[in-house]
Amino acid sequence: MSKRDFFRVVLPWPNWDISPNGTSNRRYKTQLVRQHRQDARYAAMAAIGYQNWIDGNEAYSIWIFRQPNKRKRDTGNMRAACKAYQDGVFDALRVDDSIIKPEAIFQDGYIDGGEVELRLYEDPRQWLDDVIQLLAKNHDIE
Repeated sequence: MSKRDFFRVVLPWPNWDISPNGTSNRRYKTQLVRQHRQDARYAAMAAIGYQNWIDGNEAYSIWIFRQPNKRKRDTGNMRAACKAYQDGVFDALRVDDSIIKPEAIFQDGYIDGGEVELRLYEDPRQWLDDVIQLLAKNHDIE
């Protein structure tokens, strides 16, 4: 990677009907998944610019969820609801998403409307440094 240590894309809070606990019918859910994947692809293409961000055979990811309200949510379901986002981002990068080795998931407070930030790293040391910083921030450790 060049210029920055990681690739970053910020996406809107996903429609909860695409989560594993969503109650929508199959056709509606399929339509939502397609739309989320396309939205993520366009957002990633805008973030890419003219650089190829992922060159190697491994990538390390951090998902940061900023919820739209204080309702309690399961991080596993939040992550699963973003699978279409992941597919869209990797479509834009022209890389198979199976290269993701470890991933970290964080909840980072609340923001009006909610948002999901995806960071991708090729350098495991930089990824680990950022994971440690986010853990320290979430637990108020200096």
